[in-house]
Amino acid sequence: MTGENGFQASANVTSQEKKKFGNVMIIGLGMIGGSFAKALKERGLATLYAVDRREGELALGVSTGVIDFPAEMSAEYVPKMDVIILATPVRAMESVLTDLKPFLSEHTLVTDVGSTKGSVVEAVRQVFGCVPTNFIPGHPIAGAEKSGVLASNSLLFEKHMAIVTPLSDSNPVLLDRLHRIWRAVGADVVSMDVNHHDHVLASSSHLPHLLAYTLVDALANGERSQDIFKFAAGGFRDFTRIASSDPVMWRDVFMANKDATLATLDHFTDRLADMRAAIEQGDGASMFGVFTRAKSARDHFLRLLEQRTIGSVKEVRPVSVSVLPASAIKGDISLLGDKSLSHKVITIAALSEGVSEIKNVDLTGDVRITIQAFRDMGVVIEEVSSDCLRVHGVGLRGLKAPIAPINVHQSRESLYLLLPVLAGQSFSVSVVAEEKLLNQSMGDLFSLVRKMGGSVVSDVADCLPVSLVPGESLNVCIDLQTGSERLRMSAFLAALYSPAEGSVVTELTGLSHCEVLLRHFGVSILDQADGFKVVSAPLVGTSIVLSGDEYEMAWLVLLANLLPGSELLIDNAGLDSVSYAFSSFLKSIGADVTIPDLGGSGLYEGSVRAAFAELNSFILSSEQSYQFRSELPLLCVAAAYAKGESCIHGVGSLPYYCEDRVLALVDALKQMKIACVYENGDLLIQGGLPSGGELDCAGDDKLALAMLALGARSQSITKVNDCQKLLEEFNELESVTMQLGFYCTVAQ
Repeated sequence: MTGENGFQASANVTSQEKKKFGNVMIIGLGMIGGSFAKALKERGLATLYAVDRREGELALGVSTGVIDFPAEMSAEYVPKMDVIILATPVRAMESVLTDLKPFLSEHTLVTDVGSTKGSVVEAVRQVFGCVPTNFIPGHPIAGAEKSGVLASNSLLFEKHMAIVTPLSDSNPVLLDRLHRIWRAVGADVVSMDVNHHDHVLASSSHLPHLLAYTLVDALANGERSQDIFKFAAGGFRDFTRIASSDPVMWRDVFMANKDATLATLDHFTDRLADMRAAIEQGDGASMFGVFTRAKSARDHFLRLLEQRTIGSVKEVRPVSVSVLPASAIKGDISLLGDKSLSHKVITIAALSEGVSEIKNVDLTGDVRITIQAFRDMGVVIEEVSSDCLRVHGVGLRGLKAPIAPINVHQSRESLYLLLPVLAGQSFSVSVVAEEKLLNQSMGDLFSLVRKMGGSVVSDVADCLPVSLVPGESLNVCIDLQTGSERLRMSAFLAALYSPAEGSVVTELTGLSHCEVLLRHFGVSILDQADGFKVVSAPLVGTSIVLSGDEYEMAWLVLLANLLPGSELLIDNAGLDSVSYAFSSFLKSIGADVTIPDLGGSGLYEGSVRAAFAELNSFILSSEQSYQFRSELPLLCVAAAYAKGESCIHGVGSLPYYCEDRVLALVDALKQMKIACVYENGDLLIQGGLPSGGELDCAGDDKLALAMLALGARSQSITKVNDCQKLLEEFNELESVTMQLGFYCTVAQ
């Protein structure tokens, strides 16, 4: 190669126009080295040279356009290189470095693509006596079972990780160049410590190959080998695919990364022994727990892979719901379990001791985020049917550290339940979110968690993402002067982790589902003049049937009162003191609602009847507006159909999200030709007949239901846009309205 062709190649090194990364030499023109060369060459980023002991591979490299020129490790080529990539087997690294050393310039970036880094660094030290600042190890997480230059793929590194493992004194300019060259071929570049890299790869790459090789060898040499291979299906093929990789390369990898591989193998054999014991003892719960956690971890990996491959942006198709006026609702119905209750009961059951069975649970929408979070932390949750769960509780402090940050996505309900629970565990954990939850202040929730004794760390003050670090457990006394039902539940969960007794001080009157549910699972909650005392005691698994969604129930009751000819019976009502007071208020303004007296437990469970009635105008005090803040959109609709002028005081003093929801409905009232005035925080609504038309709920499910009620008896069809969230939260909408005869259609 140093003849006429080699001389011409050398001339081209100096005469050819310099490309972005200059002259790049690949030493070892196999599948990885060839793919890297081909990726740079096709993008016009470098002039490519290659060295390989197999002259046939070099000839193929030139003829197939993978490289520009063959080369040698000699004074003719090496000093003129800007980048040198070592793509040789790990065990050949010391020999290659010895050949390079006499000709190497300190300005040349030298890197490698080996899957172990400690052995490569040691080989460099053996040759140079130290690690030169221009040698920076690297490792692309990409490959295939094929080998040789003909297997080169210029897209091999697209959307794959490339790990750079610099040393403390690595040349920063060359390190930056290494990052840029990997990004240029489509890789996502991350930095990692050499030792950490070897342990991570021993678990994620080396051990799977070892298992695949060993399994195939064991089965091939067994008594039933012929039938095993004859009848093996796709699972066997998928698991053993990597046993077709280059045996020489993997022998070298395991010898080079012996310590990390053995540590990982010991951990795996311990877990395998546990699984063997579970099978032997018929311990189905333990097996199911392993399978559930493994599926969760695998799903997490696939989500990460999907984000790297196609990004995390999801296409959302717009959904609208139209209501044809002048229908009536008639019938006897049971509603799917209240979504907020579903979140709460799953949380309490996961923290209980023993097995709980939850019936009529809503398993749609963000309830699955709460389920997934507990599965990620070792709780076995079986889906017995479409609305029934069996939860194997682990106790208040029995959760296991998750493999990744807990992601609550956009679920505020999940966040408020999980944060105090996570703060009560013995491990540190990060909690992340998406979109709308990222920029919202969580000061009330974070303050509550800090009172438990741990630390809450966030980059942006009181905003997600956040890291929780456990501290000394404190007796929790939480003063809830105001706050949502979510915060109230958070306060009770925090109080459960008090070493002795916790207390929740509140000016909010009456019992909520929080206290009732906790008592159902055996927690002693004592009523006091200023709130509640929570006596520390284990939660005990139990069985429970959830009542229907309260807001959906209130919506149906209002519809029945607005539509002449309506007769409605809801069988599985479950009303706390606030929702019971709301129904009583509807009765006070003329609504036909039948609910027996509230029981001594503070929670009504039973049936609710409703029928058409003419509603009267009303005055709502500021205190009542705050009490009914969640139901205010429905009360605004009631005012729109009532006789006379209604006044709702204190809207401007509500939490911002409640006020925004009311103001959005005010805009809808005006658009539907209902006279209304909002001044100084008070709202005046003159009863009338809505005109119908096209409205936008801005993705708010409660607002969407109120707008549909507004159009229930309007002069023309009412269409409500942006109802995706409504159909996620109230997935039974179409089936319920069809069953009751309410003409409601969904369109995309």
